[in-house]
Amino acid sequence: MNENPLKFSVDAERLWKLGQNSLQFADGENRLESESLKSVDRFFISLASCTLLNTSLLLPGKKIIEYGEKFQMAYLVLSGEIQIVQKTQSYKLGAGSVIGLSEGMVGLASQFSASTLTAVQVKMIPFHRVDAAIKFLPTELREILRTIIKRNLAN
Repeated sequence: MNENPLKFSVDAERLWKLGQNSLQFADGENRLESESLKSVDRFFISLASCTLLNTSLLLPGKKIIEYGEKFQMAYLVLSGEIQIVQKTQSYKLGAGSVIGLSEGMVGLASQFSASTLTAVQVKMIPFHRVDAAIKFLPTELREILRTIIKRNLAN
């Protein structure tokens, strides 16, 4: 199997501090804008600070998903490393990685297996909650979401 180094990670500690500090000020959004953040950084800050999502600690060696299983929830990695095995390749994902969101939103089976290498702190996004919220969106917006997700999965 081809072992690759860390494939994706954000500077979670810096972003967490930046997000927390900015939320304490009335001009917090302006402070965030002045930092020239990338979209993945903004996404991490918004989901990491979301109080509607449960935070959990997964111990080393914990299986998250096996190839062919369907996702019941998506995971935003706050800290730690996850091992992804896809056919004959293997790679690691770190903080800021989102696992299973696109696949779970459209009900596709996982094309990889994932397990924790270290203790991993995650925000969990249960699809039954997402499904309930999406039902209230206008049809046009639901279709836009489906299109974005399918494009994302095609890459």
